Amino acid sequence: MPIRWAYLKRVLAGAIFGLYIANLLYFLNPQIDITPGRLATVTIVYGLICGLLFGSALWLLRTLRVRLFGKPETHGGFRPHGFGFVVLAAFLAAAIYWMHLEVFRIYLPVGAIRVLSKATNLITATAFVLLLIWFAERNADRRTSRILFMIGVVVIAVSSIFLYQRRDRYRTETQAAVVADIGTVAGKRPVIVVGIRNLPYDWILTLAGEGSLPFFDQARTRGYLTRLEPFPTMSPKSIWASVATGKLPFRHGVTGRLGYSTPLNRPGERFLIVPGGVGFKVWGLIPPVRRISTPLPAGLSLPLWTLFERVGLHATVIGWPWSEPLGASRLVTDRYFDVAPRNATQAIPPRFAAEIARLETTPPDSETQRFNGTGTARQRIVNGLAADLTSMAILRTSAPSFPLTVCTLGGFEQAQRAIHIFSDDLPPRSNVKGLVLRAYAEQLDRMLASLARDYPDHIIVVVSPSGPVPPQLPVTPYALLRDFIDPADPSADDGFVIIYGKGVVHIDKPRSAQAVDIVPTVLYIAGLPVGRDMDGSVLSEAFSEELLRSNPLSLVQTYEAQQLVVRRSGG
Repeated sequence: MPIRWAYLKRVLAGAIFGLYIANLLYFLNPQIDITPGRLATVTIVYGLICGLLFGSALWLLRTLRVRLFGKPETHGGFRPHGFGFVVLAAFLAAAIYWMHLEVFRIYLPVGAIRVLSKATNLITATAFVLLLIWFAERNADRRTSRILFMIGVVVIAVSSIFLYQRRDRYRTETQAAVVADIGTVAGKRPVIVVGIRNLPYDWILTLAGEGSLPFFDQARTRGYLTRLEPFPTMSPKSIWASVATGKLPFRHGVTGRLGYSTPLNRPGERFLIVPGGVGFKVWGLIPPVRRISTPLPAGLSLPLWTLFERVGLHATVIGWPWSEPLGASRLVTDRYFDVAPRNATQAIPPRFAAEIARLETTPPDSETQRFNGTGTARQRIVNGLAADLTSMAILRTSAPSFPLTVCTLGGFEQAQRAIHIFSDDLPPRSNVKGLVLRAYAEQLDRMLASLARDYPDHIIVVVSPSGPVPPQLPVTPYALLRDFIDPADPSADDGFVIIYGKGVVHIDKPRSAQAVDIVPTVLYIAGLPVGRDMDGSVLSEAFSEELLRSNPLSLVQTYEAQQLVVRRSGG
């Protein structure tokens, strides 16, 4: 049976797409071990599957067209066709590479981005070479057409060979023992971290300008207040994990709700940097995948409070999003506040659960009257406020005795959801939604003001990592082009960071902070070393010269070593 060269061209179109996408899986997941043999096996499998699927589908479409409309007229009895699909597949693969290069620039290590960029340029160059071959092949005779087709095959094979390069890995290096030199102020300068869910930076400026938030206005004019720029992600869980760990998603692994395991992985390996969308559901299922739930709230890394515990400084955690009852001396999960009666299993130790049951706080009617007029949403708002007041009461019992107290207030987000606010625009005070948000924000302001007044020896860090609507990842080349030509308001989803207390100075134009800067800054305030494997930096401009001189910055290779040896500076 003679070879149908036109069919082979269509098979090649599918195969080139498959082999480039197989390489992309590894470019996006540099923690996966890759060898030439393994990569060759995967690309052959992907190439054969995509080649047979797409090639056969395109050939059937051609057959159907010929049946319906007949063959087009040709001169000399031969008309080369089909190689244009190869060119199209190459350009589609290049577009997918460019899209992922832009989207994942914040997720991947610098070295991995560098390699992915080289691979993207290589595939784009290959696509243009194939385009030139197609121009020559369109008017060639049968023999020349076959020669040009084989040249195209060679070009594709050479490009696939050059795609294999050594990648930066972001798998955590297992350390047997690490020595951590902690400062003389460790344990003597307590820190309170307050997280507020879904309170944007722009809203703070607007409300403070209206004169309704005196504490925030004081922090803006006397303390340290700056914009917090979250990295682009479709999942707030990923942002909160970076706030908790000081690491970007390529380290903590929270890239969405699920991770993925495929037949391409060895046991224990999984694809982490593939969040929902971004084409994964289209091209990433060609071998079947098994979904794996992402560990929360810190993924594969240790959260801030566990770092304190590892150096012998105890911590209390109250209501951190998606937390579990472990990792700190005292911990109350966010699920503890979901229903009444409270679930004592969501708090540790057991005697702490009995203690906090007596701290339940109900807001007085005088404070909840401003929520009237919201109908059935009123009770949800009041419940959220009661949970926040109870959280603050728990914080007050722990802060005097613990070097680190972490508390998250989720009632403001609950109020937004109850009155159906899902945009980043602050409603005007002339309608019910605007009045409710202002009334709740004033409650938060009073809570923080009393905290700063009653604990003057503590340094207070207030952080809200995102606004109501997390920024969306572009999932198509059109979306990337649209965002490039007409970008969204860069401040719409930004959160904020406030640092308040002794030794904190005011900066008129502070640099924007990142979510990963919170942990290094808190560690520095507490006199603890900053991990070299963290992606954030200390917000040193927030502190006075005196504090900076009395507390020199120290580093430790990692807090996640098998054994952490703690040593006092000068001891």
